Amino acid sequence: MRPLCHALILIAVQASWAATLGAQDSSSNSPPGGSPTEQPPPGAHTPYENQPGGSIIGSRPGSMRPRVPINKRQQVPQATPGLPAPLRPQVPARPVYVPNAWSLLFELEDEGPAAGLTLEQGIDRLVRASVSLRAKALDIPQARADVLTAGMHANPVVYFDSQLIPYRPYNSVTNPGGPTQYDLNVAYPVDLSGKRQARVEVACMAQRVTEALYQDAVRQEIDRLGSAYVDALAARLALRTTKSGLAKIDEIRKQSAGQKRDARDAEALRRQIQIQRQTVALALIEAEAAWKSGQRSLSMMLNLPHGEFARLELRGTIGDHTAGSPPLAELVSSALANRPDLAAYRLGLQRAVADVGLSRANRLPDVYVLYQPFTFQDNTPFNQPSSRSWAVGATVTVPLFDRNQGNIQRATVNVEQSQLELRALEQRIVADVEGAYDEYVATQQGLEQIEKDLLPDAEKARGESLESFRQGTLDAGGYLSAQRDLEDLGRQYRDLLVRHRRSMLAINTAVGLRVFP
Repeated sequence: MRPLCHALILIAVQASWAATLGAQDSSSNSPPGGSPTEQPPPGAHTPYENQPGGSIIGSRPGSMRPRVPINKRQQVPQATPGLPAPLRPQVPARPVYVPNAWSLLFELEDEGPAAGLTLEQGIDRLVRASVSLRAKALDIPQARADVLTAGMHANPVVYFDSQLIPYRPYNSVTNPGGPTQYDLNVAYPVDLSGKRQARVEVACMAQRVTEALYQDAVRQEIDRLGSAYVDALAARLALRTTKSGLAKIDEIRKQSAGQKRDARDAEALRRQIQIQRQTVALALIEAEAAWKSGQRSLSMMLNLPHGEFARLELRGTIGDHTAGSPPLAELVSSALANRPDLAAYRLGLQRAVADVGLSRANRLPDVYVLYQPFTFQDNTPFNQPSSRSWAVGATVTVPLFDRNQGNIQRATVNVEQSQLELRALEQRIVADVEGAYDEYVATQQGLEQIEKDLLPDAEKARGESLESFRQGTLDAGGYLSAQRDLEDLGRQYRDLLVRHRRSMLAINTAVGLRVFP
């Protein structure tokens, strides 16, 4: 923006010197009691024009008054019938028109088309259509599947066996033994230590942690969307400003082409205008690339169809139209109560405690109960009736050596580690909120200081320099020096606007709630 402002100021001054040559002739044609006419070049903004659909950056809606005092020309009394015409004031020896500094530094910014994408609409589409969030959301049904798996009962074991099968027929003389036995067995593991309930509890805690982590992913994605949205708004404003500056240079070139001047001066002015126009044209190429990049970034985040990013329009401004921020203590308490990543850590601590219970339940393995409902003994080789019977039994592991001591100790240490990490996260969240709030307050104070103190003083100094320049008591270098001071202040003001808007989004992210729109 600084090269653009320099270009517009230098070109306006050069065009103004050309108007000086015909100043006396134009003043002689003025009506009695009138003042010399002084019209701005086409395309130049004036502080009194009510631009349709626009407002000064950072201004409140509904007000089109300039933020800085504008030096008005002293009104000349008109002639009264029957009385001699009042004396006309002395016309400055070197009158010159210089565009208003406010219009050069602060382009009017509108909100964009009514059908443009607002930040709220972008957030709504982001949650519904973002590919990364949809992929992250699939962790939740997987966690539910883990809960289902953890709650399943163990399957029974059914097996059939045959014992005492002879290689050759039994007989009491040559091959005594038998009889052959056929068994049907059913073994079922019995959980006496509550391992299944502990597994379900751990899986449920893991599911809740996954849901909280998804909410935190949404929070971070909304933060990235807000940053991309503000970048796009800033790029759109830069594009409009650059196009406006290029149009003003073209208008000044048209005006200078129809003026009579020395051939050497005309050629010098033509080269200067051409150089400045090429500089602004290069800046326009960069501004268009930045705007397309902002559109493309938003389209990717919102999962818009390929090729539609060029038609993406935004409706919003970078100005702060809110009533202010809540107190810092309220923001900190809200963050500690609503941050999803903190909620995930708290749930993770509960899961760590549940892991200790599961490790302790795993000290005793399942007890296998055996039920043999059918046992058949074949006594046919002995010419005896065959017999049928049943059996019952149990298999118990004696925990003499392995009582899961290592896993229990590890789970206990994990609880202590989770507590320390939770405490560190709470401190980090408080620091995030305080940092975002400090940035908000600092940028707000900077904007207020510029709007209330610096801009009026700088505009007053520029007006005094302009008046001295018109009267011929100040050279062009001194006036341009005062103009550069106001230009530096304008650039700082625009940067503060962007920083302030980012700080508002940073507070939303740090708190985990929509504190600011």
